[in-house]
Amino acid sequence: MPERCIYKLRINESFKRMIPPLSTTELQQLEQHLIRDGCREPLCVWNNTILDGHNRYEICTRLQIPFSIQRIQFTSCEEATAWICANQLGRHNITDETRKYLIGKRYEMEKILGSHNAARTNQYTQKEIRYKILTEPTFNETTSRTSERLGEEYHLSYATINNYGIYAHALDELSTIVPELVSKVLLGEIKISLENLVELSQLSQQDICRLSKHVSDSASKFVGYSDMRKVLPKRQDSSKKLPLSIPNGSIKDMPAYDPDAEISSLTLTVPSWVSSIDRTRATANLSDISRNARRKLEKELLVLKKTIDTMLAAIKEEI
Repeated sequence: MPERCIYKLRINESFKRMIPPLSTTELQQLEQHLIRDGCREPLCVWNNTILDGHNRYEICTRLQIPFSIQRIQFTSCEEATAWICANQLGRHNITDETRKYLIGKRYEMEKILGSHNAARTNQYTQKEIRYKILTEPTFNETTSRTSERLGEEYHLSYATINNYGIYAHALDELSTIVPELVSKVLLGEIKISLENLVELSQLSQQDICRLSKHVSDSASKFVGYSDMRKVLPKRQDSSKKLPLSIPNGSIKDMPAYDPDAEISSLTLTVPSWVSSIDRTRATANLSDISRNARRKLEKELLVLKKTIDTMLAAIKEEI
């Protein structure tokens, strides 16, 4: 039986963000339970950093309630993150938004882990791994296998797994600026689509803070994106996506155009290309297709490859 005492543990904010937030009522119920029965379940830790049990740790240390710990060994932060996601996904009381975030976050981490394994080395940084995933066949195949495996595990399409990864990345971007807004999204108090969430994550920090205040000041329990967009300008041209911005004063006071907007929009479409190609490879019998259809496909793929190579060359020049 692990010893119970008041351990001094570390809190990793990115780990904590993956733990579904509790409502005020749920926190009060947990506190009363710990006061009455003590902390029976051990807190899971890695290198003295909490993996599971953040709420219990806060209450127990504040009220001096002894608790035990269970040490779990990992070789990297990505492994620990993927474990947290899988562990939390086993719970039944999480919102749909939290479930999407955890699946997406696990997918992003396991892509990196799979790429490490493919290269048989841990020398690459996350940025280098992401570049290799996009440019090298071995890493790209690893990414496809990861989405297929998680899609089968959670009964979702491969494209949906990719979209959940984008969803998780957008929430992580917002959490560095307005963590309280992200908590509302994960609790289901703000209903917002993937596309709109990505648009929000591309706003300037000042605009995001203004929008977060607008949401916090709302008297409604559930705030929809349609209500939030009342403080945002309408798109000038639906055929060309421009980053949203909250108006404040005259045009000269408006935030500058976001240089990342076009690239971010392109990045969102790439997973759908990969998914379509992978699905065709898996389901179509290439030996049965007509010569004409094969020529057309080959021609378009070569054009796509040339375009991608040109884009990659341009990116390399700017690195």
